[in-house]
Amino acid sequence: MSSISIQRAGPVLRQCFQQHASVASFSRRTIRGLKTLEQNKNIYIHLSTTTPQTYTLTYLPTTPPSQKLAIGTTTTIPPTPSTFTENPHFRTLLMSTLSTHAANDPDLINEAYGTWGATMGVKASVSKGMKRDRKLHTESTGTPSTSATSEKTDQVDTTSIGGFHHVVDRRTPYYGGMRIPESQDILGSLQVDGNGRLVGGFVECESYRLVTSDGILGLTEYLEGKVKERIEEEEKKEKKI
Repeated sequence: MSSISIQRAGPVLRQCFQQHASVASFSRRTIRGLKTLEQNKNIYIHLSTTTPQTYTLTYLPTTPPSQKLAIGTTTTIPPTPSTFTENPHFRTLLMSTLSTHAANDPDLINEAYGTWGATMGVKASVSKGMKRDRKLHTESTGTPSTSATSEKTDQVDTTSIGGFHHVVDRRTPYYGGMRIPESQDILGSLQVDGNGRLVGGFVECESYRLVTSDGILGLTEYLEGKVKERIEEEEKKEKKI
């Protein structure tokens, strides 16, 4: 009796397995079929099923995409300033990640030293020359105490020199200190000490735009990796809820 039941159930079970395999295969095809932006291969394009049709742009290949963690949505590919809608929550996560990790970015460290280190060296050389001239002058006039005071003052002025190094979006050619980038391309700025070293203190640039006529968000390899890690962590938190 049991063998007859199993034989009769066979076609039904096979049909269920086939349907399950079909769904699994469709899911795999959907994930494999996801496209990425031409300008940034790490950003996935998720096509919506709504009308009018929109595209969700995100660092995550998960389908359906999390609108909370998406970079934003657009009605055209590639996105343009007029067709792209930014996700404010993503911007918050982005800036928070940059505030934590930007000062440790090898590319930014080299940029800052190349831009500011050379400048500091020139200023230090000029300062030494000024001190030497002052010393010769004060020795000839017999006022060594004035010379000592001026040397101390110059030392303080030289070591306190610093500034801010811009964290610039990679979607536009970046020339280090050769040009001043537009504010819409500056994600923020990091404080630089008198030796051209990054010391943190990231300050967000509120006029930064995720999409401009030059394209979409483009970070250094190091920072993009950190942002993706942060987004993946947030996704895990969502799944636990």
